[in-house]
Amino acid sequence: MLVRRWLDAAGITDPVLRHCYTVCVRELAGADGGTARWHGLRSAPAAARPHVAALLAHGCRADLYADSGPVKDRQRSFTQFVDATWAAFAAGGSHDPVLHATVHTYRTYGMHLSVIEDMFSAMQRDLDFRDFATFEELRQWCMQMTGGPMAMVYQAMGAPTEPAYELLLSEFSVSAQLTDALRDLSEDLDDGRLYLPLEDLDRFNVRAEDIKAKRWTPAMADLIAFEAERVTEQLHKAGDVDHGPASGIWRARCEHLALLIAAVLAAGQDVLHRPVQPPLGTQLNVWRPLMRTVIPC
Repeated sequence: MLVRRWLDAAGITDPVLRHCYTVCVRELAGADGGTARWHGLRSAPAAARPHVAALLAHGCRADLYADSGPVKDRQRSFTQFVDATWAAFAAGGSHDPVLHATVHTYRTYGMHLSVIEDMFSAMQRDLDFRDFATFEELRQWCMQMTGGPMAMVYQAMGAPTEPAYELLLSEFSVSAQLTDALRDLSEDLDDGRLYLPLEDLDRFNVRAEDIKAKRWTPAMADLIAFEAERVTEQLHKAGDVDHGPASGIWRARCEHLALLIAAVLAAGQDVLHRPVQPPLGTQLNVWRPLMRTVIPC
């Protein structure tokens, strides 16, 4: 029922498109531990939700192929999805509901396909993983991975589209990805990936071999605190910017990242052994006021 309201609010009347966008919403139900359905959808204006769902579902699909399943099968699955994405854009649609809705959303807003190209390039780097030598190298990867897709989501919500604003979102995406790298450190290590820059490890005399072997040393606490402060500084800079209709979700996202960073610092050496996950109720407290503003949709 609610999804039909969102489709009506977005002016999407074609039965095929309505089905495709509904599939996107359903696929997000379990994404990011189930939280994507409320901090990605239920916090957006009703008219934007079908398009946000398509953008997020496409990104989640790509991420799933690049990060899940047997390692030997990931490259093949990811390449097939990349090829299917470009075929969908070339044909103006697809039999795959998520791809069909994604093409429609990109064409509706005149979004640049370079955003998808950059995201795919960043994911390919994950498949051919190598350590990040410098923070600048990590920063560029974050912008490719998340900066463009984040800008498209905010564009669908009615946020400004000026180059200066997109640059702000790109910088913010670095904070979001760095937060994920800290909270998911243990899982990434299990997957053979270390996202913290080697130059930062050198700064605090932390050996990459120790982190990869999940051997905690006192210096690691200083390293984690340093990376956490990077995120905190960016959140302070971003907090006072006017985001137009997307201002509410921007503030909530900043609060959410701050909550995750606090949980990372409180976890101590446990970050090497389990993903950091604040209580669901605490996370919902950040997003609930914003979601209430869009009731009943």
